[in-house]
Amino acid sequence: MSGKPEEKERKEKVKLDPTHRGNVEAPAPSAVAPTSIRKFSCLQNFHLGPLMSSAVVEFIGTFLLVLTVPLSSISNSELAPISIGFMLMSLIFSFGYLSGGHINPAVTISVWLCTARGEGYATFNKRRLVLYVVAQMLGGTLAGLYCMMLHGREFPVPSMGLSFAQMVRGFLAESVFTFLLCSVVLHVAISRQRNNNFYGFAISFAVLCGGLTCGSISGAAFNPAVATPLILVRCFFSFSKDSCTPMASLWVYLLSEVLGAVLASIMYLALQNVEELY
Repeated sequence: MSGKPEEKERKEKVKLDPTHRGNVEAPAPSAVAPTSIRKFSCLQNFHLGPLMSSAVVEFIGTFLLVLTVPLSSISNSELAPISIGFMLMSLIFSFGYLSGGHINPAVTISVWLCTARGEGYATFNKRRLVLYVVAQMLGGTLAGLYCMMLHGREFPVPSMGLSFAQMVRGFLAESVFTFLLCSVVLHVAISRQRNNNFYGFAISFAVLCGGLTCGSISGAAFNPAVATPLILVRCFFSFSKDSCTPMASLWVYLLSEVLGAVLASIMYLALQNVEELY
């Protein structure tokens, strides 16, 4: 009986002594919460606005496309339209959500003419138009310089020679297929059916068909950022006697491609009210 008071007294001491643990094991220390490690923390505050991001991807896309044109012609001229078409498809699907994937001043002009009033998928103002065209031309110029570093000062560029008759044929070919390209872009990427998954295939296949059809007639540029920078870079940096011969047909490329873009815009705008009339 005497042991019970002693046991009771010992239990009371245990309750009063917070440091007494007896035979009870100490609880395991709580795990420290892992701290999140930020990768590239120095770039956290570096970002571009929507308009500048669009210009940057237009610059990069045009650089890659224009670089593909002479290099693929050097490697295998017969298969060059295929590689150019697939490169364009990859770039459109990669950058289309940022800039629309124009990669072509003629396409940019055509889209601007159709959406400058605030109608359509991508409303274009003059600032966006100028920024896109400057970025595309700079990308094409850098591609020409880079191609010269890879292959030397002599590389193939679009040319129609010095014959006026050949220039006329080239003008017709470039204007018609630039019209086709811009029309495809407007109808699959700007119109009511823009929410589709095939726009990249349609646009790139238009370029592929144009390249296979009139590559021997005009060089199948269909793009001022292809013909103009490559011709200028070769003329200024090559020392061969015929390096500046393509300069004679430079105006043909510019005029025909802009004309094709404008005609495509006119036709697109004229066809938008067809459903309302019928």
